[in-house]
Amino acid sequence: MADPAADSKPAKVGSEETCADDAPERKQMDKTLGSIRESFTPEPATGDPKVDVTKVPPTGDTVVFPADKINIDGQTLKEVVLSHSTGVTADQLEVSVQAGKIEDAWYVTNLKIS
Repeated sequence: MADPAADSKPAKVGSEETCADDAPERKQMDKTLGSIRESFTPEPATGDPKVDVTKVPPTGDTVVFPADKINIDGQTLKEVVLSHSTGVTADQLEVSVQAGKIEDAWYVTNLKIS
């Protein structure tokens, strides 16, 4: 993953220091991802989920993958998130993953859930 561009700052890939096991940034990311992990796990859960992403054309150095273009074990990401939600309908949920091109490589730079 990488930090997205913001204001006048360019997108930036995490360094070895910020990604180290004891780094505060890493600890915060692990905590955040751990708290939402179940929401992104299809039922029945497998130890090795198959993830397929349909190609989406980029706009410059950015591409946004809507949840219906991401499949986990044959279910769209939106279906998976909805299966763990209560009182939320499909038309009320928007999920997407943004990737950015940084130094000729693509990194996930944002996750949108609304």
